[in-house]
Amino acid sequence: MSVESYWQQQHPSRGFAPLEGRAVTEVCVIGAGMTGVACTLRLLEHGVAVTLLDGREVAGSASGRNGGFAVTRRSLGFSELAARSGIDAARRLYRGTEQAMDELIALAAELHMPGAIRRTGGLWLADHREADELRQAVAAASEGGPPCELAPDLIPEPMRGRDLLAAFFPLDGDLQPAELVRALAAAAAERGAHIHEHSRGSSPEQAGSAWRVATGNGVVETDAVVVTGDGAIAELLPELDGVIYPVRGQVLATAPIPGGGPLRCPTHSQHGFMYYRPTSDGRTVVGGGRLQHLDDEYTAEEQPTPSVQAQLDHFLANDLGLADAEVTHRWAGIMGFSADLMPLAGPLGSRPGVYVCGGYSGVGNVQGYACGRLVADLIATGHHPDAKEVAPARFERLTRPPQRLEQIHSRALARELGLAPAP
Repeated sequence: MSVESYWQQQHPSRGFAPLEGRAVTEVCVIGAGMTGVACTLRLLEHGVAVTLLDGREVAGSASGRNGGFAVTRRSLGFSELAARSGIDAARRLYRGTEQAMDELIALAAELHMPGAIRRTGGLWLADHREADELRQAVAAASEGGPPCELAPDLIPEPMRGRDLLAAFFPLDGDLQPAELVRALAAAAAERGAHIHEHSRGSSPEQAGSAWRVATGNGVVETDAVVVTGDGAIAELLPELDGVIYPVRGQVLATAPIPGGGPLRCPTHSQHGFMYYRPTSDGRTVVGGGRLQHLDDEYTAEEQPTPSVQAQLDHFLANDLGLADAEVTHRWAGIMGFSADLMPLAGPLGSRPGVYVCGGYSGVGNVQGYACGRLVADLIATGHHPDAKEVAPARFERLTRPPQRLEQIHSRALARELGLAPAP
């Protein structure tokens, strides 16, 4: 069984030559996932010359190895974001994510591949322990959060004995991530971007007034560098170690199921630690399962593990009622979580001319697109209305490592559910 994702196998990269020799450009973008491709396309719209590098292939890492969810929500809930940044900023950030979803759907249609991203709506389920939290999320929608409504009648049939409540988010959807990102990269190449696969970029080094990025057999000299790669960002920018950290997400996919299975749209449960969806060809994709194995999954090791895959198998059989389904694909991808559950998108004060874009905390398919375009606008114009809320400057001049909100919350939840010992 291949550990390449179903999406990557279904839509192979068209192939871009590795970088050979010296290249001179205005901006070098490192990482050809959703963020890097979105940033490149937006820079081209501004008339900026771009070289895009990737150590693997386009969508070879997290952008091609996730569960294929297109959510308009953020890891930091609307109420939490409003308390932190003010309700106007929270509304603007949420509307920005919804606009990014609209733009991706329009781009897919323009490229004659409307099935690559679809607005299907998304479902969140809650048992008795989660019901109050879900009701609060629905109430927050009236203040400017993501539109949603209680919809207990949409609970999938096999799960009705356990889950009591459901909320439907009509603006959410699904996507075939490798297909979409690779099509966007092809469009960027046609519009003038220089794209090089199998060209792992080094940490940017200053060379006079310019920056230098080395690859195995080449070097890029550039005015500005954008470092993407989500969970791998700290490998190139060690000053962000601990600010952005890797978390492994594991996924499986079944063979096509007669009748399509019990799911009708992308669905989440267990406080978001389980996520699952149907595909257009009748498969069921299940991801998550790390709550029972938290410490093992804070890793950059991109390999499925027997323990977490067993959790996914158990969920497939016992929660979705698909014990007889054949599992054809198992894979893992490395997400980048930020310490405060907000992305980092903007310039590094310690390296003028170097920008970072990542830390999407598990919801990077749509946010990655939005943040890539945000950074491109900052490079080209010096301005973006959302720049303050995601500025990396908030982590500069720290005297101690920042608290990691996700780890605190996840470990507390695991203890509450009896899945981890008390400290």
